[in-house]
Amino acid sequence: MLNKILSNTFFKVFSYNSLVVFGKLISSFIISKISAIYLGPSGYAIVGNFKNLLQGILGVSATGFQSGIIKYVAESKKDSKKLDLIITSVIGMCLAISLILGLCLFCFSDFLSVFILKDASLAYVLKYLGVCLPFVSLNFVIIYILNGLQKLKLYTVIVTITNLFNALFTVLLIYYWGLKGALLASVIIPILTFVVSLIFKEVRYHLLKVFVNIKNVSIVFLKSISVYLIMATYSSILISLAYLFIRNKIISDFNSETAGLWEAVNKISAFYMVFFSSLFTLYLLPKLSVNKTILGYSKIMKTYFMYIIPLACVLFTSMFLLRSLLIKIFLTNEFKSIEQFFHLQFIGDFIKIIAFSLAYQFHAKKMVAFYFISDSILYISFYIFSLYFIEIFKLEGVFYAYILSSILYLITVGVFIYFKNETYLKRNDKKF
Repeated sequence: MLNKILSNTFFKVFSYNSLVVFGKLISSFIISKISAIYLGPSGYAIVGNFKNLLQGILGVSATGFQSGIIKYVAESKKDSKKLDLIITSVIGMCLAISLILGLCLFCFSDFLSVFILKDASLAYVLKYLGVCLPFVSLNFVIIYILNGLQKLKLYTVIVTITNLFNALFTVLLIYYWGLKGALLASVIIPILTFVVSLIFKEVRYHLLKVFVNIKNVSIVFLKSISVYLIMATYSSILISLAYLFIRNKIISDFNSETAGLWEAVNKISAFYMVFFSSLFTLYLLPKLSVNKTILGYSKIMKTYFMYIIPLACVLFTSMFLLRSLLIKIFLTNEFKSIEQFFHLQFIGDFIKIIAFSLAYQFHAKKMVAFYFISDSILYISFYIFSLYFIEIFKLEGVFYAYILSSILYLITVGVFIYFKNETYLKRNDKKF
């Protein structure tokens, strides 16, 4: 029985993912505590704005490739020639886009500094980001390639190094330079991780292959993966703008401290959501990508939900009961008032975990139109509901908006999967 459990694919992925998440949690805990002490709620709000900007930019230059890289690398890992071509093409495209976006960031840094960071003197941070963007983006792409290859040990090592650097250098930068240090950390740490990743032979091998095969970049493949880039870019822009506009609305109606309280709840949510998002990409997406039948899809999702739903219920119940302690550990007494919002955030996150799990079929099978429609409903409704509920319930209204938009998203995704899955999967007549 024990051997059967240990050989289970989900268990293996769960084990490596647990190590990654544990490192992430420790890193996030340290950063959260130091940020709470030295930046306070108002600093949290500005860092949140910068994170949203970075999220949108990386959505176009790197993270937008995530689903596509994992899918195509997972499908082609046994064909070395095709694999080399895919890796070369995606890295080449990543660098080209990063250079263009980096130039735009550099040129418009003054405007963005005032609008995003609320301080013209911080424009140099955006200039640094513009110059360093190719290296920041490349760091993410390398991690996605290892994910697709299912090199879980190496993946875990590199992500753990990232977590270690994140904790160490962010603490030092915040301690010595406060808010400026917190912003610069988001630029410096991915570059350091990229440099350190070159120590590993397999990373160097794939990067060297890029130089060898650069003339053989596949236009056909770039067109194919561009679908994922468009999907992720669309989503990243929606997320970034929705959260940025909502945060600015809170700052405008109340103050930056109140916006910082909302950001603190989002920060705590990010601690555990990274675990679930890792399972999406490490376990769910590779399996959905290679699956071709309705029966196979049903088995994958049944196994997945059999583990994930009880896990989520236990996690959220435990965190709700320990919410006061969590605030004391991760934040400071300045953030005590967010305790009243925990149950609302947990409800929204639980619904979103279920919905996102279903929605990864959109990534796996390029169900582009359904992806666009469902994401629009999620983030646009979140923004619109927030504007309405903030007027009635103050800050609590944002959490009601989050729950309602997540419910609409789950319904939309469920309807699309139920009625359209047969268009993208084969029916196994012998099993029906």
